[in-house]
Amino acid sequence: MKKYQILEVNPTDATKDYDPVRGVMEPTGIVTWVASTLLAGGFILGLWKILSRQDVTVSARQGMNPEGLRYGSGAPGFGNAKSELDRKLAIVATRRRRQESIADRLALENAELQVRGQLEQSRARQEAERQQMLADARDAAQEEARASSAAAQNIRDQQDEARRREQEEERFAAERENQRQADFLAAEEARLAEIARAQQQQVSSSNPNSKAISELQARLDREGAKSSDVQVSLMWNNYNDLDLHIVCPSGERIHGGNKTSACGGVLDVDANVRAETRKPVENVFWPEGTAPGGQYHVYVHYYQKHKKRRSKDPTSFQIIVNSGGETTEYTAELSKGDSIIQVCSFTVSSNAERESMKRELEFELESLKNRFTDADADGSALLSVEELAKATGMSLEEAEVIHKRADKDGDGSVSLDEYLSAADAPGAPDLNSLSDND
Repeated sequence: MKKYQILEVNPTDATKDYDPVRGVMEPTGIVTWVASTLLAGGFILGLWKILSRQDVTVSARQGMNPEGLRYGSGAPGFGNAKSELDRKLAIVATRRRRQESIADRLALENAELQVRGQLEQSRARQEAERQQMLADARDAAQEEARASSAAAQNIRDQQDEARRREQEEERFAAERENQRQADFLAAEEARLAEIARAQQQQVSSSNPNSKAISELQARLDREGAKSSDVQVSLMWNNYNDLDLHIVCPSGERIHGGNKTSACGGVLDVDANVRAETRKPVENVFWPEGTAPGGQYHVYVHYYQKHKKRRSKDPTSFQIIVNSGGETTEYTAELSKGDSIIQVCSFTVSSNAERESMKRELEFELESLKNRFTDADADGSALLSVEELAKATGMSLEEAEVIHKRADKDGDGSVSLDEYLSAADAPGAPDLNSLSDND
């Protein structure tokens, strides 16, 4: 929809026309005609001035030629100005192109810089994302490792707890077993004590005679057995299988099923497991000076009767105990089916007590040697009855009995060794007297 504008005419604008395009008042046609006339006159005047100059030649060539107008003075014409203008325009165009090229290059560089910056930003972002992923992976791995470590520690704790419970159960079981063994041993000891009291009348003891000692030593030498300051030996005279049992102060039992004890005792000869000899021997010993102090109990068990040998019962036997140099012999008898019998008990002094006794014996021996030397009037190291009574402090009657027993060669005098041998001479019965003569 068009809009129309109402104009108010001013008397002073009578000489002006309205321009509908521009919307303003313009000078009227008279003014326009006057201006056009003046311009046309000026053009004609200028053309006349040009043509009237002497140095101007007009080219007769058809058409418009930039070089058609030349000055006679040789100054550049319009064509030269145009060429110069074209050259400058070319320079300007070249510069413009150069500037445009520079601008394009700068724009390209800027674009490259922007692309490079964007690429670097993208790389930095990707690197940051990668680092973040790595950090997340490390955190996840550490968390997993912590979880695994916690799980492993939990498993170890459970295993330790299980082991602790097992150890506690084993300890309780061991304590119960030890208590059971102690109760069993106590019951067995009580039973054996009753048996021992009932059978004690059957056991006789004495100092072993030289013949019994010789027989024992021969059998021990035959079997390669060892001797010591604490030693227990069993002898009998048929093919039956008797077993020697010794209960140590710790309660441990030495026998054919436990030949080496924790306290150091060793059963080195176990005879007639098979019917091998008619003169068997069994032997238990402790290495010199190692037997623990305390009380020892000696038992004999009739284990087996070898019927093919037709050995007779009851089977007589001898137990010879050497306890710290003091030797004792015990004799008894058993038949097949009899319960195990306690033969004897003996006490071994502790190492300190044995060392003290040793020192005392050494002192007594040294004192006896000195008294023998003092009583030996002629310096012959042989004493008469009177000198022996003086050296030992015995009466003449006692000294005469000992002197007669010690004087083996019958020369009427005794040496210190002969006296010591006579003083220790045993009076036990002979082993052969206990033989069943089968």
